[in-house]
Amino acid sequence: MILHLSQLYSLSRSGSFSHLSNRKDSLQKEREELESILKTSKEKLIYGIHTGFGPHAFTSNEELDLIQKSLVYHLTVEPVLSKEGIPHSNLTHEEARVVLAARLYSLSLGGSGIRYETLDVLNQLLELDCIPILPERGSLSASGDLIPLSYIPLALLGESGFTGKGKELGPTKQNGKTSKISGLPWTPHPKEAISLTNGTSFTTALLGYQVVTFRNLFLQSIELLQYLFHYHSVFPDAFHPAYHNHKQFSGPKLIAKFLHPIVSKNPKSKVEGKRIQDIYSVRCIPQILGAVWDEIESIGGVVEQELNSLSDNPVLIHTDGREETRYRFAEGGGFYASQVSFAADRLQNAMAVWCTWADRFLNYLFDPKENNEFPLMLSAKPGTFAGLSGLGLMSAHLTAEVRRDSMPGSMQSIPTNGNNQDIVPMGAISVLRNRRTVTSVTKLLSIFSYAVYQSSLFAKRKELVPDCELFRGLKTMDVDRSLDFEIQTLIDRISNSTSSLAMTPID
Repeated sequence: MILHLSQLYSLSRSGSFSHLSNRKDSLQKEREELESILKTSKEKLIYGIHTGFGPHAFTSNEELDLIQKSLVYHLTVEPVLSKEGIPHSNLTHEEARVVLAARLYSLSLGGSGIRYETLDVLNQLLELDCIPILPERGSLSASGDLIPLSYIPLALLGESGFTGKGKELGPTKQNGKTSKISGLPWTPHPKEAISLTNGTSFTTALLGYQVVTFRNLFLQSIELLQYLFHYHSVFPDAFHPAYHNHKQFSGPKLIAKFLHPIVSKNPKSKVEGKRIQDIYSVRCIPQILGAVWDEIESIGGVVEQELNSLSDNPVLIHTDGREETRYRFAEGGGFYASQVSFAADRLQNAMAVWCTWADRFLNYLFDPKENNEFPLMLSAKPGTFAGLSGLGLMSAHLTAEVRRDSMPGSMQSIPTNGNNQDIVPMGAISVLRNRRTVTSVTKLLSIFSYAVYQSSLFAKRKELVPDCELFRGLKTMDVDRSLDFEIQTLIDRISNSTSSLAMTPID
């Protein structure tokens, strides 16, 4: 099985992994190898099993189970619940689901040595929608997403809380650590707490969730262009498929495929004495949005590679046959999220470019000297009514904010952990920033949507204006009024709909 982004996104709402039982025999054999290593190996300095963690990994200990609990306890420093058991501001339920799903899937690939029974418990939590509450902060995307992921084993121990429809099923301090779920509360065996904690699944899962979300928002913006270009004329050559065959990039060709059939039916004609090309925000739509599309697809591919990899340390590797067991533990940096940290910054940059284009295209719709059809600020009576001037101001604010936030997180390394973690990729701060940007993109798309809808009021050929479900029940604006209802309605509809242009991501 390959975990695609479309499947990960589906797991944000419901479901579990039906394939896990097929992995039972191989996972149990690995666990037996681990137990054999612990019993027979002369090596008593295996990281995170015999030793402490980070800078404390220098001496052997006999309390192997206690070491695992020590890992969980020293990392769970971010309050997720009040004393009364009320959740603080943490990951959303959907985000926590994808993180749990990603961690479970990564460990199910083998090489960790974790017990099958522990993974089965995690799968039950997914199925029953009883999801550990996870904090937003505390990961440097190296040594694993430590603090956020540590709240998974803490919840299994019955010392934290859960979210979701089945949240009452989990063991908590409030219910005396009792649970109807088999295997809970849980006791970690050697290597298990570090396996749950020492991976990239927080950074990777959140980035994957954001890629699919932005991909859908992006395609909805293309749908709005299709709606607009039914009645508003632009020069069609910029969208002609043959024009884009001179380059190898697939994104511009896809955008042209979506838009040329529409712009070619109602083309703008060249007139002597007037400009024969549209401004860049129109003419270069295939290049601008096509490049954004190519970035989305490329970033999605990186995320899928990491989703389908084991991220842990140490990991079991095959021996060359001269040793007493078929496996041994190897220590390294398999918890290090470099690629997804770079990819998180790339997604931010792609969203910033989309925001810049959307703001400039709004300016095109607001400027009669450029669009040659619509009045100033899409006002029904320029000079008396301000029209969509307020939406233009909000668009500029959102775009500036997104651009300000586009400093790469992947180069913000700060040494920590007794200088054990002396260089870290910081992808988690990038995905948290991306969450804010996705919210801004959604709001900007709602502004963009209303502006396109308002432009239909002034279409020279109103018979060409198509119906659009997105605008059902909304009204264009003749006299200035508050637009808060319209914008909130559009935000809700955009957030809860899937573009008709959407295809299964990266499949």
